[in-house]
Amino acid sequence: MRSYLRVFLFGIFLLGMGYLGLCAYAKDNPGQNAQAFNRYNILVKHEAKYVKIDNKNAKDNDGFGNYDYKLTSYDNAGKKKQIEFTGMKKLKQGHFLKLDTKGNYVYSYKEVFKKDIPSDIFTKLNLQ
Repeated sequence: MRSYLRVFLFGIFLLGMGYLGLCAYAKDNPGQNAQAFNRYNILVKHEAKYVKIDNKNAKDNDGFGNYDYKLTSYDNAGKKKQIEFTGMKKLKQGHFLKLDTKGNYVYSYKEVFKKDIPSDIFTKLNLQ
C-alpha cells in the first residue's frame, strides 16, 4: 500500500513540475497555443496593455472581416512586447486601444483617448 502511495505522489509531483515548466515556457511565447494556455497560466498576471493601430500589417485571413493585428504593446510599467489579436472589423488607423490581457492572450479591447493613457506610454506609442 505504501508503494502505491509513493507512486501516486511521485506522479502528482511530476504533473505539477510539468505544469510549471509549461507555464514558464508559455509566459512570453507569442504563439497561438501559448496564448490559449496563458488564460490558465498561474505565472502570468492580468494587466492592461496599450497599442496604436497600424492597418498596413492588418490581414483579413478568414475573409469575414475579422482582421488579425500584430502590434507593439506597452504595459503600465512601460515594458514593450509584441502582441497578436483579432479585431472584429478593420480598426481605425492611428487610434489607441487598451487591451485587457493575461500574458499574450487578449480578453478584450476598447478604444481610449490620449488623456486615458499614461503620458510616458503615449510618448512611446507615438515614436513607433
